[in-house]
Amino acid sequence: MGGVGSGTVIEYVEVYANLDDCFEWFGGTVNTKNLVGAFCGDDTYDYDQGFRGKGQFWFSIQGADETGRAGEHDGGDTNETGEPFSIPVITNVTYIGSGEGASGIGGDGNDRTFAIRDNAGGKYYNSIFTDFAGVGANIEDLDGTSDDSRGQLEEGNLVFNNNLWYGYGAGNTAEAILPQDFVRTNFVAANNQVVDPNLRGISRGTDAGLDPRLGLGSPASTGANFSFDVLDDDFFTPVIYQGAFGGSNWLAGWTAIDNAGTLGDIPLGTATNEVVITDDVTANTTWTNDNIYILDGLVFVQSGELTIQPGTIVKGRLNTNITTGEGASALIVQRGATINAQGDASNPIVFTTEVDEVEATDRGLWGGIIILGRATTNETSTNIQVEGIPAEQPAQYGGNDDTDNSGTLRYVSIRHGGFSISGVPGDEINGLTMGAVGSGTVIEFVEVFANLDDCFEWFGGTVNTRYLVGAFCGDDTYDYDQGFRGYGQYWFSIQGTDEAGRAGEHDGGDTNETGTPFSIPVISHVTYIGSGSGATGVGGDGNDRAFAIRDNAGGKYYNSIFTDFAGVGANIEDIDGSSEDSRAQVEAGNLVFENNIWYDFGAGATAADIWPQDFVETAMVAGTNQIVDPGIAGISRSTDGGLNPEVSPDGAASTSTTTDLNSTVSDWFANRGHIGAFAYNEVWIKDWTGLDDYGYLNDAVINPNEEVETDIPSEMQLSQNYPNPFNPTTNIQFALPSAQNVTLKVYNMLGQEVATLINNENLQAGSQTISFDASSLSSGVYIYRLVGANTVLTKKMTLIK
Repeated sequence: MGGVGSGTVIEYVEVYANLDDCFEWFGGTVNTKNLVGAFCGDDTYDYDQGFRGKGQFWFSIQGADETGRAGEHDGGDTNETGEPFSIPVITNVTYIGSGEGASGIGGDGNDRTFAIRDNAGGKYYNSIFTDFAGVGANIEDLDGTSDDSRGQLEEGNLVFNNNLWYGYGAGNTAEAILPQDFVRTNFVAANNQVVDPNLRGISRGTDAGLDPRLGLGSPASTGANFSFDVLDDDFFTPVIYQGAFGGSNWLAGWTAIDNAGTLGDIPLGTATNEVVITDDVTANTTWTNDNIYILDGLVFVQSGELTIQPGTIVKGRLNTNITTGEGASALIVQRGATINAQGDASNPIVFTTEVDEVEATDRGLWGGIIILGRATTNETSTNIQVEGIPAEQPAQYGGNDDTDNSGTLRYVSIRHGGFSISGVPGDEINGLTMGAVGSGTVIEFVEVFANLDDCFEWFGGTVNTRYLVGAFCGDDTYDYDQGFRGYGQYWFSIQGTDEAGRAGEHDGGDTNETGTPFSIPVISHVTYIGSGSGATGVGGDGNDRAFAIRDNAGGKYYNSIFTDFAGVGANIEDIDGSSEDSRAQVEAGNLVFENNIWYDFGAGATAADIWPQDFVETAMVAGTNQIVDPGIAGISRSTDGGLNPEVSPDGAASTSTTTDLNSTVSDWFANRGHIGAFAYNEVWIKDWTGLDDYGYLNDAVINPNEEVETDIPSEMQLSQNYPNPFNPTTNIQFALPSAQNVTLKVYNMLGQEVATLINNENLQAGSQTISFDASSLSSGVYIYRLVGANTVLTKKMTLIK
């Protein structure tokens, strides 16, 4: 790449078995992602002549026969002191050498990971360097001059920060890996560590032994640091792991490494070592995925941050087995403390019971997770004891900071909880309780499965949540109270036939129903499935209605599906002689249902059946709520693989008008052209949920991307088609940062246009999915090209008939 500029897009590119370097930059500013350099005869990544691009997710593996360095980085060629200097910014790379015991290697002999010279700079962060025959780095140090790479190091233009180094032929100490004193001093001070990253497998043969993802207990699983100023850039994707790979192996399916049989799919493994937790967390603590953690009683995160690695299993003890004298096992994050539990679709974090033999819908076998924050409620006190925890325990919530940050839950499944400490009905612990949790907290891709009480409950607060799953809970799926005002998008509920409450039980206040702020969350793109329109004998509240809205509650639902309930659609509080009820919130515009689909209710099929209160029926009709089959592919409450909540591409949920909240409420909302939580071929509950693990979910459903893009992007994005390879249909997903005219075409490898999928159409900001039928084409590799207002993106796809 000679002088290639930042307007060029280079990503998902592999160089395999090249005689010279894999990649070389001569100056320029091009940014690159997901590069692969494998078994090249010289260096993998070589830059020179003032290269200043950005890079993320680069991978290198070198052969044992002939090779150079993973990184040969030069500042100048004929003009070493010329500007601009070579100072690229690179993060999340995994460089694997020829083997720490390799010998007789041709070329430069893999003598070092990095050769940095000729006044070169460059910045590496959050990366892994391992299995090299020689040393880690040699940095140019010329006597009598500062115009060398040592000078760039001392000026802060050459940086290695927060990287892992391990498996070196020279030895596995800082002194051996970094033999130059000035280099070692600098690198150690910048949090470079000599520690085993525990990759799942390293191989250079065709034995499927290469899997560069992180193994059980890897210190890199949660080791990334994106607080550096140079990484505060829209180009970089913030991730929690060091190295180029999280739970997904993005090398699979398209690289020569895979085609040659080198790449494998090695399981993360199964932890067997149990660690019993009785003490509270009072400082920064990490729970690693090579252990199983047993909650013995109430475990409070009092201060600091509790980090839980992807793939970690946490089990709660039965009441009868608790040794601390407390009535239930639960994890409680107190005000001022934080939790950082970030799994991924391949390696979710699972909270469950210690019971080995458990039926899928067994409930109440331990407590749950409680997060307590400092956001506002409509209660008069700012020190409110949370439901389900005895008054003598320090479990208060409330405050005045609506932006409070309690941490992150992402790809977390909470199963079989809901035990009541007091034994009083209604005093059970919810699957996930959020007391005054603020908008600085991130909660997305969280499932509550088979909880005895509610799946999710909010007591006030402002936290925004996406991709929630509530399945087979004994009471309500989504319950809010005390002035909750967060945003929600992509929520899913399915209720059992044995015991169930309502999909939504929404209250305005508890002891202070007229207090402000009112409960007025804004919720879009949900799918709520009841116990079955023909279900009888359902315990609990009997699934008598999809919604119970009361105590002066408001709330706004848009673009959603409510179906298959035993009773009516909604009952909204209407108190004679009072204007301080939920009917008043309807009339004030604070309780809204707009552009939703209601279908298949036990009470009947007409508007009067589904909404028996006249004022509710009037409001629902005015809000363009439809009574029509949404076209859900499959509903099942058995472990028969019959559940598929995606909607037909030709059905009402895919073709009906939607409300654009992105432009009218907040850009937090993604603007999607379908109704409900799932578009066609976008079943995001696959791979990580109890619904999938226990066999409810249909095997054929597609999770379009294990790392779903959850925001309106800052720049146009084009995803890899899925499935790929395909025959004869596939889906192409892209995302737009703003409304603009878009063209999407398909070309063969001769550059001939073979299909036009979108022709200069104006589309809204957010994610879009287009289906492509290649029935008329022959097998081969094709290029799809997306043209937007100022950007052109291309990717390849493979048709195999």
